[in-house]
Amino acid sequence: MIRSRIIMIISIGLISFNSVAIEEKTLKKFSGYDEKSDLVIKYDDVDLILDSAVLFVGKSSRAKASKKSAKTGTRLKNKSKPYTALEGNRFYYKGFDSPEKVLLLTNIRKSLEQLPASTPLKYFTKDEQLAYWLNLYNISVLEQLVDLYPKRSLKSDIEGDLMTEKFLNISGEKLSLDDIKQIVIYNFGYDPLLIYGFHQGNIAGPDIRGFAYTGKDVWQTLEKNADWFINSNRGTFSHSQSRFRVSYLYEQYEDFFKAPNGDLKSHLEKFLLRSHKEKMLAAKEITIDIEDWGFADVHGGGRNFGGSIASNSAALIDAFVPLSSGVNEVSMTNAGVRNGQAAGMSPMARFSAENQSHLMEILKVREVRSGSVTVKDLDENQSDEDTPNKGN
Repeated sequence: MIRSRIIMIISIGLISFNSVAIEEKTLKKFSGYDEKSDLVIKYDDVDLILDSAVLFVGKSSRAKASKKSAKTGTRLKNKSKPYTALEGNRFYYKGFDSPEKVLLLTNIRKSLEQLPASTPLKYFTKDEQLAYWLNLYNISVLEQLVDLYPKRSLKSDIEGDLMTEKFLNISGEKLSLDDIKQIVIYNFGYDPLLIYGFHQGNIAGPDIRGFAYTGKDVWQTLEKNADWFINSNRGTFSHSQSRFRVSYLYEQYEDFFKAPNGDLKSHLEKFLLRSHKEKMLAAKEITIDIEDWGFADVHGGGRNFGGSIASNSAALIDAFVPLSSGVNEVSMTNAGVRNGQAAGMSPMARFSAENQSHLMEILKVREVRSGSVTVKDLDENQSDEDTPNKGN
C-alpha cells in the first residue's frame, strides 16, 4: 500500500499542478506536428550556459555524507540531509552575482520564446517539439531560481509562484512553467519519463543536465534521467525489510501514476537495480517521504570542493576563474561576450544553412483558415501577424 500525505487533485483531462488548467484553444495552438520534417533546432547557447555552469556528478553511489563540523570560531554549521547531500548534478548559482550575468539566462530564454512566433512548432517532429519545451522550461527555471538564491528551502516556491507565474510570452500567449508542463502532457500524454525532464532546482528533484535536449536523443536522455534518479537515495531508499521509501516527486506527479499500488511500482521495477528491486518487491508498504528542498547548487548539500571549482569535472573553467581570496570562490568571466552570443541567437540562427533554406520554402506557403493556400514570398521585414498560423 502506498501512503500519500495529500489529497489527489482531480483535473479534467489534464494534470492541474498548482495552477488553473490553461484553455483548450491555447493547448491546440501548440499542437500539430510533421513527422516527415527534417528541421532541427540548434541550442548552442543553451549548451554554452549548461556546459559552463553545471557540475556533473554522475550516477549515485548511494553514499551517505559525513557529518559536518562547525568552522573554527563559530558554533554554526550547514545543515544537510546526509542521505541526499551527495546526490544529483549541481548548478553554479553563486556565479550569477550581477545583472549582466543573469542577463545571460534572460537572453537565452527570450530567444527561445521567439521561435514559435517565427516558425510554428507544427513544422517540427514531435520529438523536436518536446526538446524545445524542455529546454525552454529548464532555462526559464534557472533564470527564476537565480533570483531566489540563496534560500534554505525551495518547497514553498516549487509549490507556489515559481511554477504558476505567467512570465513567459510565446506566440502572444502568457504562459507559466506549469502551463508548459500541461502543453507537453497534451501532446505526449502521461508518460512517466516526462517528469524527469522538468528540473525544479532542489536537490531531491530531477537533474539539471549539462547539455541541451535534442529531438534526436530526447527520449534516451529522459530514460537515463529516470534510471539515475530512481537508483539514487533522492529517488528510492530501503529503510527496512517492511518499508520501501520513494521520492516526494511521485506525489507531485501522482496523475502519472493513477493506480500507484501498481503503476508506480511497475515503473520503479523497470529501472531499479536488482538489490533494491528485491527490497521493494519484498516490502510490506511503500511510503512517499523522501524530501530535500535545498538548492541543488555547487556550494550546498554538504559538498566539500577543495581548491578552485574550475579544476572540477564540470566545464566551469571556460566561464569561471578562481578569485585570489581562495577556496571555493570563483567568478564568471567574459559575461559580456557570452551575453552577445546569447542575445544574437535569433530564431533563424537556430537552424543549419540547409534547414534555413528548406524552412524558407515551407514558409512561402501561407495557410489560411478556409483551407486554401496562397504562395507568397516572405519579406525580410514581415510582421509577426504575417507568420503562418499565428493566433490559431
